Amino acid sequence: MHIVFDMNNNLNRLPNLRALIAFEHVARLGGVTRAATELRTSQAAVSRHLKHLELELGAALVTRSGRGIVLTTQGQAYFDAISPALMVIRHAGDRVRSGQDELVIACTHEVSHLLLMPRFRELQAAVGKTTRIRFLTCEYDVVAAMVDAGADMIFEHASGRPTGKCAPILSEEIIPAAAPAFIGKNEQAFSQSPGRWQNVKRLALSKNNYGWATWEDWFASQTVEVPDAQIETFDNYVYALEAAARGDGLVLAWRGFADSYLASGALVPVTADWLTGAPKLYARLTERGEANKHALQCLKFFSAELWTEAASTISADGA
Repeated sequence: MHIVFDMNNNLNRLPNLRALIAFEHVARLGGVTRAATELRTSQAAVSRHLKHLELELGAALVTRSGRGIVLTTQGQAYFDAISPALMVIRHAGDRVRSGQDELVIACTHEVSHLLLMPRFRELQAAVGKTTRIRFLTCEYDVVAAMVDAGADMIFEHASGRPTGKCAPILSEEIIPAAAPAFIGKNEQAFSQSPGRWQNVKRLALSKNNYGWATWEDWFASQTVEVPDAQIETFDNYVYALEAAARGDGLVLAWRGFADSYLASGALVPVTADWLTGAPKLYARLTERGEANKHALQCLKFFSAELWTEAASTISADGA
């Protein structure tokens, strides 16, 4: 009876699913109006669900400003916690409805947009044309939580090889690059030592890079002090690359991620000095993925791609 009582008590503490979905949409889309449009309901209904959820939890989840909805600290933490759980529910339903073979890959938006989507046709052929490939995109610090959301494979970077079945995809190699027009405007500065690049605007990431190299690391590799300059930050590397391609500033081009920009000439290195670091990007199978033949085929595809010299074999414990 004690066990039954505890289970029922825990179930009674679960928030209303509609309220959770409304909050997740508001948090992800940044506004009640956009959430209502996607959910095909009224703004009043979304606001009501949001208010009820806050009352139930006893905490303010959002604040309203002239620019829309902003998550509170508690709201951000709650969103990060419930998003994977809602994904589990959605994907469980999708699998039941479709009855298809499926491969679920969890990664950042940068990995999805810059590495996977350009190779999607080849990837689809490698795992089978009838296999449904799903990408779960999220911030890097949430990728590990996607294991519970049903991911078969995750992308993570590490200085040493992760345990389990994995394949190295990219080694860290970066070089300063900019659009040709921006280089022309700063030609005199670029003709000098990097330590003399005062007032050459730099583009950087505002979020934690979890061990990847920064501008400070690159200038240190040149044994010069970091020059004073205007810094514009972005919370997504794709946005930083696009801004650099527009001529907005100097960006660190990661080999593999910025290849298409460098190959097309949209970005041009301003020096010949690449910085090579220890971290590598790995594709790693989850426990669920190790039992999914399509995930195994996917891992072999990534290994065969040879995006870096290191990506020629699957790890010893993952053949």
